Amino acid sequence: MILPRMVQSPLLRSASGVFHVFQGIDPQPGRGEEERLRAVFCVPPDRVGTLLQVHSGTALEMEEGDAWDGRRAGDALWTAVPGTGAGVYTADCVPVLLAHPGVPVCAAIHAGWRGLAADVIGEAVRAIAARFGSSATDRILAAAGPSARGCCYEIGEEVADLLAPLPGGGRHLRKGGAPGKWTADLPSLAAEALVVSGIPRDRLEIAGPCTVCSRAFHSWRREKSLTGRQLSFIYIAGPPGGGADPRRSGRLR
Repeated sequence: MILPRMVQSPLLRSASGVFHVFQGIDPQPGRGEEERLRAVFCVPPDRVGTLLQVHSGTALEMEEGDAWDGRRAGDALWTAVPGTGAGVYTADCVPVLLAHPGVPVCAAIHAGWRGLAADVIGEAVRAIAARFGSSATDRILAAAGPSARGCCYEIGEEVADLLAPLPGGGRHLRKGGAPGKWTADLPSLAAEALVVSGIPRDRLEIAGPCTVCSRAFHSWRREKSLTGRQLSFIYIAGPPGGGADPRRSGRLR
């Protein structure tokens, strides 16, 4: 079996009972998302929820019996149901995955510059804290996946003005090569948002390359309207969904 290109976070891999993948471009043409989830990752496709992503600050909870098939609008999805996962599609925006193995609870967040400005990461962390207590944030593990970095992600003055007041804006925005242009490091801004939300720095990391630079990942900036999207997801192993821990299949270690 040809595996799709992917990245995993060593930090999230340390969480027992939780499986995650930041997917890239699949070198096997014609293999759909459902086939990848079922055959490659041993995850039931109908147990991985997705949203209609609208670049918002909206975080939603997926409960047992809910149908999350990309029709409900939002940009962060979290669940505490075993045998269930959450995913987001990206092509330069930041996929952020969270896990609290002790609860267990997991979340997938789609954070582009609009989502960062809308504090979608903070909304997701606060939603989990509201359910399980503010002390729960100290135990969350987080990873920002492959996304557009400061080497390639150019923005105009209007976007820079929105990002500059954010935590880390002064460090992760740089003057560009042309008048009125800046560069932004999106995953670094996402990491700063995680810290401000209460997640300790030693419990988060940035995993994977710049999507614009790397041909292993879809990139809107590189390919424009011709690009695809990659699914990043995180999954709580066990019943009731029927999915085993995919790491035990031997396909992923």
